[in-house]
Amino acid sequence: MENNLDYTPEEIQKMIEKAQAELQAKLDAMTPEERRQAELKAKQAIEEDAAHMQSILYDANRIAGENAPEKEKLCPNCGAPAGEGNFCAYCGSQLK
Repeated sequence: MENNLDYTPEEIQKMIEKAQAELQAKLDAMTPEERRQAELKAKQAIEEDAAHMQSILYDANRIAGENAPEKEKLCPNCGAPAGEGNFCAYCGSQLK
């Protein structure tokens, strides 16, 4: 991939469409078992990323300490500020 960061919106859209077509072709070529394994790996990667994000947010809040405004409630699933209500405003997970 080129290191050009001056893409037009049209160029970005074409790159996205090309990547989506390539991904769909790879998915279509997979056996059901390969697809299941890929889905499990993707789910695990998402969960690990969410846990890492939550850890970073926790550390940032801890470091901010007393200088921070009232501490926000964080989503236990994705680590994002949970917002008000019973469900996370970012990922939709139920809050405890």
